[in-house]
Amino acid sequence: MLRVKTGVLVHGCHLEAYDWRGIVWGYPNAGDLGRAPKGVLVAHQEQAEMIVFGTGASERVVDRGGERIPMKEGEYTLDYLLRHFDELSEFPAFSKLDLPALRMQIEETAHAEVCSQNTREEVAEAAELFLASGVERMILVSSPTHISRCVRDAYTALERRRFAKLRHQLFATPSDSSYLGSRAEDVVIFEPPHRSDRHSAPIHINVSRILRIPPAELGGFLKRLDRMLQEEFRV
Repeated sequence: MLRVKTGVLVHGCHLEAYDWRGIVWGYPNAGDLGRAPKGVLVAHQEQAEMIVFGTGASERVVDRGGERIPMKEGEYTLDYLLRHFDELSEFPAFSKLDLPALRMQIEETAHAEVCSQNTREEVAEAAELFLASGVERMILVSSPTHISRCVRDAYTALERRRFAKLRHQLFATPSDSSYLGSRAEDVVIFEPPHRSDRHSAPIHINVSRILRIPPAELGGFLKRLDRMLQEEFRV
């Protein structure tokens, strides 16, 4: 049976995010893999044809021998991984792996995607790279509190017919570390109603509208909403 070629997408994390290193690299002492080490481990286990680090949504200038070089999010993440690759040995999950050989595998298959500006674009850009390499199976890697939305956005991004094979073989796996210590159970998901009757309120549509309120006005809206919930519904 022919092996299906696999591609791994490690979703980006804004370079100004609080505790970026904890989210992307993780916590070796606790054995918690961040997005990058988890992506490397998955790529190794699945013998991935390609591992993509996204995105271009943020940028940081780094000093390389006195030369200041701007790096997009995907570039910076991959660069950070390679510069700290030997430190993967501090994670129990890598203790028995041949790190020099693994590094060669990652260097040969890694690609920094720097064009996308959001998750859907990130998936679409990675999908184009995967198709060009004959990849038919896609695995997403992100934080436990982020991965659910990544899957939703991925299904949307892969709706085009040319991405059909990837859409039908789309998988996702979470890293161990999240934003501010939050957990997967902290994620709130609003689905469209599973039944149609006059009591089915389209709350998912209204939540989407709330997320579009300008940040400067959101605080006032939430205070008014809180008063209404307490006064009228006692919740």
